[in-house]
Amino acid sequence: MTKKLLPNFLIVGAAKSGTSSLHYYLNQHPQIFMPSYTKEGIKIKEPMFLVKDSVQNRVHNGIWDFEEYKNIFETEKNDVKAVGEATVFYLNFYEEAITNIKKYLGEEVKIIIILRNPVDRAYSAYHHTLRNNPHEDLEFEEALKVEEIRYNENKNITPMTLYKSMGMYFEMVKAYKENFKNVKVILYDDFEKNTSHVVGEVFTFLGVNDNYQINFKERVNVGGWNWKNNTAKGLYLNQGVLKKALKKIVMPFPGLKKYLKKNLFENKKMVVPEINEYTRKYLQDFYREDIFNISKLIGRDLSNWLKQ
Repeated sequence: MTKKLLPNFLIVGAAKSGTSSLHYYLNQHPQIFMPSYTKEGIKIKEPMFLVKDSVQNRVHNGIWDFEEYKNIFETEKNDVKAVGEATVFYLNFYEEAITNIKKYLGEEVKIIIILRNPVDRAYSAYHHTLRNNPHEDLEFEEALKVEEIRYNENKNITPMTLYKSMGMYFEMVKAYKENFKNVKVILYDDFEKNTSHVVGEVFTFLGVNDNYQINFKERVNVGGWNWKNNTAKGLYLNQGVLKKALKKIVMPFPGLKKYLKKNLFENKKMVVPEINEYTRKYLQDFYREDIFNISKLIGRDLSNWLKQ
């Protein structure tokens, strides 16, 4: 018997901070339900409904209608105590997100936030966008310089290109803590070093059995690869008839899709280069005050973010 339940918790970000892995681990628990759905043949994790006004024209897939949003929370799981979803843009566009959370889900929703060193987060987001978005064709340093101008002028470019501003955590986290009484902030470093312990803490936070055994072997949405060449990237990512035709040919044959991605399109053995020291120092100075403020807000010493 299926039933529809609206979320009573949300993972709101930050992007490239382990939210996909946390989503995967939580969804293994029999008392937790988190949806993934298919739209236009693509499996999607992030509904983005609660920030639709900010992102609808900038992302290819999302839920823009409340009835459709409710439908993705249909489950056959029994004894479900926690229903949630993870959309990383809820953190960056926090004003719209908070307004819509209260409007559609109420004020008792539990909020989970994962914070990563904003310098590393920005660099990881850049390589994610470089791999997955045809609009990103700049070097990292140049993309940082033109971030706001490019975003404001190009109404179709993904919010993920807001590399610097998405790491300005203080006002975002402060707003969530002021508007919701149950906000759990996780540090990415803690999540990486002791995943099982952090996930257990989240189970307790959500009010589910914290002794359930989770498979932690698989990591989700991991980077560390680049395209073999720009031609392959353009062929696979550019919008148009060619991309749609390729999808129709490949989609019925999972083995063919896997073969093409492995042998023609991507090279997972290619190591992403380290961020250069000048750029790291520039970003550390950019984030310095915000890191100081967020440290006080959450009661954790984050000075190591300025030393790495």
